[in-house]
Amino acid sequence: MKAAVFDGPEKLSIQQIPDPVAGPNDVVVDVVDCGICGSDLHSYLEGAFIAPGQVMGHEFSGKIVEIGKDVQGVKIGDRVTAVPLSTCGRCPRCLEGATHLCEIGLAESVAYGLPGAFAEFVRIPNVVLGGNLYKIPDNVDDAAGALVEPLAVALHAAKMSAPGPSDTCVVLGLGSIGLNTVQMLKALGAGRVIGIDISPVRLKLAAQLGADITINGREVDALEAVTEITGPGAYGVGARADIVIEASGVGALLNQAVSMTRAGGKLRIAALYEGDVMVPANQIVQKEMSVSGTFAYRGEFAQVLSLLASGRIQAAPVITHTFALDDIEQAFRTQLDKDVSIKVQVAP
Repeated sequence: MKAAVFDGPEKLSIQQIPDPVAGPNDVVVDVVDCGICGSDLHSYLEGAFIAPGQVMGHEFSGKIVEIGKDVQGVKIGDRVTAVPLSTCGRCPRCLEGATHLCEIGLAESVAYGLPGAFAEFVRIPNVVLGGNLYKIPDNVDDAAGALVEPLAVALHAAKMSAPGPSDTCVVLGLGSIGLNTVQMLKALGAGRVIGIDISPVRLKLAAQLGADITINGREVDALEAVTEITGPGAYGVGARADIVIEASGVGALLNQAVSMTRAGGKLRIAALYEGDVMVPANQIVQKEMSVSGTFAYRGEFAQVLSLLASGRIQAAPVITHTFALDDIEQAFRTQLDKDVSIKVQVAP
């Protein structure tokens, strides 16, 4: 089959590699769409998380073309998406139910150790329907099916924030994860959502997807703008947003996120950063605010598919470009251009 192989930083090559074969507990999927994730960009630019020879791609949808003899509940032709993360089931995190934090599973996950879905076919190991494999409803198209994984990331971040109807929430960075988080906060009942970015295109889309207020950080000081909206924080320091989700991956904005959060408020970090980042630790202490990272998902795929099928959230507006597998280098360059793209997908 044809696949895009990582050869080193900023180097991908289209190669012919062996077709995957389903073991007794596996399925093989004919890939229809596969999205480029922010972590894929770190891998592409820096070689982060992967080694040369890896086939990337973990946000995907497709049709089952081969089924292992012990797999139950699916048939050839079923449209599916899958959880790419593998888990060991034995480490302390798995035993406590936090399988997304498995301490050893990442090395054997789809696109991280195992071949990913920037290819014509991908093998899903150890299939459990409703566990790591999900059927796509008839009224959800393939492109939206490939967006389930990043939507699950956003839903997990929003759920970790536990928004209420009186909460003012701020989302910093309106890329795919930030925009999807705006949708999820509103779906979970957040009272008011403020979206911040420097891209007019992304700000306009945030409003379309439910943001009550948008702020262009290039035109105004975002912290001052949030302070005007929420009122000044305790002792006149910063603002008083109830919930802040940092999704930009920019260190300076993480600092602003701390200042935007009210005393006793919640800051959730849903981004990856290059290098070390300094934070105003004294503010975190003095505000006794809750700060945590939010990683991947913890059983959110089914809820995302239900939200898509019901129309409560949208996928199509977030997907701005689709490229053929042969054009994957152009696809990555387009995804890196934040002025023109939001979510770029590849259609093998």
